[in-house]
Amino acid sequence: MRHAARITIASILGNALEFYNLTLYGALTPVFAALYFPAKTPALSLLISLLAFGVSFFVRPLGAILFGHIGDKIGRKKALTLSILFMGIPTTAIAFLPVYEEIGIWAPIALILCRFLQGICAGGEFNGATIFALEHLGKKQPGFVGGAIVGSCLLGSLFASIIVSFLTTDIFPGWAWRGAFLLGGLFSLGGLYLRREIDESPIFKEIQKKDQIVPSPLKTALVTHWRSCLFVLAIAAFDGALTYTLVSFLNVYLVNTLNHSVSNATFNGFFGMLACMLGCPFFGYYADKYGAKETLVVACFLILGLTVPAFMAITSTPEFSVLGGHILLGLLVASIIGVQPLFSQALFPAQDRYTGISFSYSVGVGIMGGLTPFLLTASMQTSTNNEVFLIPSLYLMTFSAIFLGILLLLPARK
Repeated sequence: MRHAARITIASILGNALEFYNLTLYGALTPVFAALYFPAKTPALSLLISLLAFGVSFFVRPLGAILFGHIGDKIGRKKALTLSILFMGIPTTAIAFLPVYEEIGIWAPIALILCRFLQGICAGGEFNGATIFALEHLGKKQPGFVGGAIVGSCLLGSLFASIIVSFLTTDIFPGWAWRGAFLLGGLFSLGGLYLRREIDESPIFKEIQKKDQIVPSPLKTALVTHWRSCLFVLAIAAFDGALTYTLVSFLNVYLVNTLNHSVSNATFNGFFGMLACMLGCPFFGYYADKYGAKETLVVACFLILGLTVPAFMAITSTPEFSVLGGHILLGLLVASIIGVQPLFSQALFPAQDRYTGISFSYSVGVGIMGGLTPFLLTASMQTSTNNEVFLIPSLYLMTFSAIFLGILLLLPARK
């Protein structure tokens, strides 16, 4: 049990540190819009900055193929060690990038390149960490542990929000945000140490011992387990729309549409992400008892019924209402993403699991996670005051209805 706890803690902390690095940009989008993407209007600068935010998502499938191949052919531990090591390099580089006024067009190009490299690493990280831990734990509460590891992504995002909120206050100079990225580079070294100290997955050792490693994990997943790939892609797209509405869009929404300060938006976002982080293991535990599919069906109905009230609260004037809306939305997000690891793990055999899940998930979350902040922010530019809470509400409810229909196609598992 002590070994299982060590594996779980290492997976949680390593994942949290990596996602701290990945999500810093989202928290600082309004800052990057002004410094790296100046345009004729602030709104246009913001939209361009959000497209740059999406770059890391669009390249995730490449990272999933690369690190998935390493994870299925050489070892889970090797893939996770390399992903966290190389995440630290572009993160540290951002801390020292000159702005547009200093080097012109090369500034946004360099920033986009760094986001590109971060996305490559993230493609092999998120699902790799959960696969690694759950293969160690076997049947010991996989839903709860998987939910806790997913929640650790929010732990990293929470810490990023705290750092950004602190460094963007008036007591610090305008360049203080760079310290957040420098700290991220140091965190990657800490995560590297954690992962070097844990053992390889026993399931991978077993297929290696039996010489059951497949020549091409990606081909095996796409040809033999294509239905599983589609189910993972579907939940990943829903996951991306939900998560990056909460983590990235709401920050922009409060600042640019509802006229909150950056610090105030980050403060409310903190509690939304905290609710999501704590909710993930709860819904994972529920899935252990009642089944992943059954839990996801309930979650879809919750999202259909409670998304509009959540956004109505967020657009209200009283501060406690805004805070309550963030917390409710955070719990709704957790109801899907906290169950995703258990749901996905059961769809693939060990031989192509790392590649199959990572690639399918990266495609889905890469498209919708990358586009969601841009699409919703662009929609805000043409909406009236009476529509501002309806646009993101209907967006998420549409995804929920579609995914609910897809779940009904999945046969019940014994």
